[in-house]
Amino acid sequence: MEDSETHNLQKETIKQQHEVVKARTAPPNDSNIGSHVEEYGDKTFKDGKLFLYQGLYPAKSSITNRPLLSPSLKGAINQRNVDILFMWKKYEQLNVGSEEKQRALREVQETVLHRKHLDSSIDFIGKLVFGFEGPSVLEATKGPGQPLVDYWDCLKTMVRVFESQCGSLTQYGTKHMRAFTNICNNGVSETEMKEASISACDSYNIGKWSPLVLGHSAWSAALQ
Repeated sequence: MEDSETHNLQKETIKQQHEVVKARTAPPNDSNIGSHVEEYGDKTFKDGKLFLYQGLYPAKSSITNRPLLSPSLKGAINQRNVDILFMWKKYEQLNVGSEEKQRALREVQETVLHRKHLDSSIDFIGKLVFGFEGPSVLEATKGPGQPLVDYWDCLKTMVRVFESQCGSLTQYGTKHMRAFTNICNNGVSETEMKEASISACDSYNIGKWSPLVLGHSAWSAALQ
């Protein structure tokens, strides 16, 4: 929307907006900061003018295209770490020695531990399912122009199976989307995934991370 407000929607195409926003939000030489703009769905519409989809604001129909301001991303943090930063800032502002400050610190520690659990569990599941080549299989990418996943229902199922045994993926866990898509694309069955998830997470007390408490992740819900 920020880009739309600075361009003439009768002239700018979907493809042009995608390239501008992608370049602005993610530095080309550093994928660890900024955001990641992706394309999904039918790409045959890319040459369509934006006003056909976003409408036209008469007051702005004669606007002259001008570049978006590009603030420096130096010092920016990955969006998946925003919750940790928020919790830490809250912790710093609380009174030293207070019970509330101790609870805030425990919350940070539990969140970090759960993240490590997610990373190690998915890595272990990859090895259980694919052998020692598991990590490379989970990170495999498909060729240009190919769909991210062959079976969307499988992706939703695998995410839910994992969360039921290992706890919620949370926003942080969406970094493992490629791993789940590769599990599906390589024909892993729901039973195999459940057995691997139980083996990887049987000793982990998911507690407050249980989908019975948090519900399944928003990512999983979005796949419905």
